[in-house]
Amino acid sequence: MTLPHLSDNTFVGIDVGGAGLDVAWHRGGSAHYANSPDGIAALVERLRSGPPVTRIVVEPTGGYEKALVKALRQAQLPVEIAHTTRVAAYRKLVGVKAKSDTSDARLLASYAAAPDEVRGRKASHVELPADDIREALSELASRRDQLKHMIHAETCRLGTVRMAELRQAILTHLETLRAEDKQVHRMMLALVRQRLDLQRDQRLLKTIKGIGPKSALVFLASVPELGRVDNKAAAALIGVAPFVRRSGTMIAPARIHGGRAAVRSILYMAAVCASKHNPVLRPFYDRLIAKGKPPKLALIAILRRLVVFANAVLRSGQPWKSANAA
Repeated sequence: MTLPHLSDNTFVGIDVGGAGLDVAWHRGGSAHYANSPDGIAALVERLRSGPPVTRIVVEPTGGYEKALVKALRQAQLPVEIAHTTRVAAYRKLVGVKAKSDTSDARLLASYAAAPDEVRGRKASHVELPADDIREALSELASRRDQLKHMIHAETCRLGTVRMAELRQAILTHLETLRAEDKQVHRMMLALVRQRLDLQRDQRLLKTIKGIGPKSALVFLASVPELGRVDNKAAAALIGVAPFVRRSGTMIAPARIHGGRAAVRSILYMAAVCASKHNPVLRPFYDRLIAKGKPPKLALIAILRRLVVFANAVLRSGQPWKSANAA
């Protein structure tokens, strides 16, 4: 593992809050800016006018970081969004126990200076370019996921409530939520229609038996990396890549871990459809069941192949061909 030459590089960590941005330079000073257009502009100007920056690390904070990241990328500053679990592991690795906005910014600056192996960045990592339409699609997809959970919760409550007035209130709320869900779906389709490349990708995805209009829209909105990464990375993004669990004489079944759970949940139904109707995946599913594999495990294997197929058609720009898909 080769450590960077810190004297020749500038590493910055930014702890993002709803109201403020705490900034720290690795082995340097710190500063505070408002998380507002003016504050972000002032921070960007300071970073651009100072020594060349090698890496800026920001931790995701539920959306509060989006305006900052967009401004940094527009200014062509090298910003990296760190995975929360990676930062937590790094905190344990270096033994940092202090917890404040400034100490968190300093930890992120130290993390920014760490080698790629520590930060989990592979040579094949793809940094997506700024894209307003894809960002809007992603926000709308997140909203649909929120609505799905609210509809499920209210439907469950409806089954236990006996008071007529409460039942009517829940039914009215459900009607509103379902109407909003349909409206968000229409907004997503309208965004796709604005771009020829998104329309092309949607058509390519729908050539895969089992991926319908809704599943294709999920891929476009929530997995923009598809077509730009290899198949293993694509499976890991969704969280359907099996991780080996072996140590000494212990050999445990491989398990999936992490990934985008909301996407995996939606695409699970696409896997159910593919297990029944896809000419390549249906016999594959039957073979797994014949070998004694649990149905859920077999469906996850189907889902993994659907992700691989989707990645392949977007990367090649060619429709899916079942004869060559296996």
